[in-house]
Parts: sequence; C-alpha cells; structure tokens
Amino acid sequence: MKNMADMLLRPLLLMAVLAGLTACATQQKPYATEVIVRTAENFHTHDDIVHFMEVAASSKVAVINLNVKNDEDGAIIPSGYVFYDSKIAPRAAGYHGFDVLQDVIDEAHKRNIQVRAWIPQFHDKAAIEINGAWQMKSLVNGDVVPFQGAGSLEYFVNPLHPEVQAYQRSIIREIVSRYNVDGVVLDWLRFDDFNMDMGDLTREAYRQRFGVDPVSIDLTTDNEERRQWGEWRTDQIGDYVKAVRDDIKQIKPGISLGVYILPPEFSEVGQDVAKFKDYLDFVSPMAYFRDWGFESRWVYNDSGILSQTRRKARDTAIVPAFDVHWTDAQYREIYRGMRDLHPGTESVAFFLYGKWDDEAMGKVRLLGEW
Repeated sequence: MKNMADMLLRPLLLMAVLAGLTACATQQKPYATEVIVRTAENFHTHDDIVHFMEVAASSKVAVINLNVKNDEDGAIIPSGYVFYDSKIAPRAAGYHGFDVLQDVIDEAHKRNIQVRAWIPQFHDKAAIEINGAWQMKSLVNGDVVPFQGAGSLEYFVNPLHPEVQAYQRSIIREIVSRYNVDGVVLDWLRFDDFNMDMGDLTREAYRQRFGVDPVSIDLTTDNEERRQWGEWRTDQIGDYVKAVRDDIKQIKPGISLGVYILPPEFSEVGQDVAKFKDYLDFVSPMAYFRDWGFESRWVYNDSGILSQTRRKARDTAIVPAFDVHWTDAQYREIYRGMRDLHPGTESVAFFLYGKWDDEAMGKVRLLGEW
C-alpha cells in the first residue's frame, strides 16, 4: 500500500513543483523597457535618430517617450517650443525644416518600437510670449508676482486659465490627428506650491465659488481653508485630464494616455492622481529618490512612491520612471522590492537628462535582462 501511495503521490508532487516553477518564472519575467528622451540633447540630424533606433532595438526597448515640446528653459530653447511641424506652437531654434517627431516615428516603427509623444503642459515660456496674461502668478511675502521657478528663471502658465487649457489641448489634438503616435504622456501637469495661481482670473473664480480671496488664506500651515483651496485646484486638474482624454477619443480612441507625476505626498503641487486615474491608461510616478532626498527603499516600501501611487491610482497601470544612473546594487534592491511588493508592475521607464549614449543604452539592455 505504501508503494501504491507513493506512485499516486509522485505525479501530484511533480505537478506541484512544475506549477511552482511556472509561477516563479511568471513572477520573474523581465520588465518591458521604456526610455524617456529629451530631443534637444539627442536628435539634431536624421543620422542621430537612425543610430539611436539601432541601439534601442538591440537593447530591446519597447517604447520611446519623445519630448516633442521643450520642457525646461534652456539658454537656446525655452520651454514650450516644439520639435515637430506645428501650425500652433513656435518651432525650436535649429529644428526648422527637421520634423523630429515624424522621423522618430518612421524609424522606430520600422523596428517595432512604439512612440509616445511626451508633451509638457504648464511649463511653457512660448505660451507666455503669445499672451502674457497667461503667466502663473504666485503669492510671495504678501505680494502677487509672476512665478519664475525656485532659484532659477523659469516660466509657467496658469493651469486653471481656460485659454491656457485651450491652447495646450490644441497642441495635443494637433499631434494626435497628424502623427501616427502610439500614445501621449503629459508632464508638468501641476503647480509648484500652495501659493499659486494667484492671478486675477483665478482669484475671482475662487471668490465666486467660496466667498474667499485665496490671498487671505494661511498657506503656511495645514488648515481647513488651505485644504479647500488644494481640493479646488486638484479637481480642476482632474477635469483637464478628462477633457484631454475626450479629445483623444474623438480623434484616435485606440492610443494610450499617461501622466508623469511627482510623489503623491507632495500635495502642495495640486496633482492628485485619484482625481484623474479613470481617464488614464497608465501613470508614471517619477521615482527619483536621490532628487527628492530619500533612500532607495522609498521607491518600493509601503510608505514609498509606488505604494502611494497604487493607493491613489487603484487599478490603473503604473510605469515607474527611474534614473538610469543609479548603481547596480540600488537597482537590484529596488527590483527585489518591486517583485515582492508590486508584482503587477510590467514596465519600467528610464530617464536620462542629457544624451543617451551607447553606454547608457547598454545599461538599459542589461537591466532589461534581469
């Protein structure tokens, strides 16, 4: 009887072992690789694009998130200037006659790589040059002044201004209708702190809604009035994302929409993903732990950015954005933490502020094999 029992148990044990191996293999499937590419630092000629695509294809890059509208205020290219043949926004210096977006799409699609248009929103000097009344205003030492960034000269427009929203949406619609992009990812969809926007239009809208001038609110402490102000701003950011989603559905309903977000604990920026998760295909939290002054475990632990985002985003896919310059030890720790605590993660996006050289792409290739 014992031998008979052993014979009956062996197939069951084998099946259990195989099932465990299959589950382990599924759990350890490599993450799909995305790269986030700043155009001004990487693409100046067609040959630049061809070389990049050849290396990206050999590195098994699945998605390129291409900066089609400059995101920062550099010495040569201010924010808001574009790298495609726009009829709406001004073309970046040095890119007249060179449609980077079309060229990248052509070369990427030849190699079965998807292209998303990375479109920064409210960091936009070009828009201010079109209409100075659109510039974001902040409250500083009791005075309402144009907001120009923290410690540097940068230009932001008011996310709550209807004309600003209409302008930014028109650019998105132009790209989606004229280019065969696989998706759109929004960025700079926020304020910088509680003390903005304090322009006349915003203040009047808030007074009519709540009977309070926001400049009278104590923005230095956590209080009921500040929370109300914060909720009002995040509600309107959420409504804006919904409007963008509706625009895209009317033009090309099949393409994806995502948003780069700051850590959800930074509530002062008015960017609550819970307010717009239902309109997204994915959310990409910027998990740059060193930039924010955190330890590497903050990326994956229960109080970290991925856990915060999951609690806000619920079932929406999460594609964490990582700095390509972390150490192998940091990546191994973070990957182990994600495998254990965030098993639903399927893709990882890598950001490099400057030029994607072959060495950086080689690191992406290595990480993609883990």
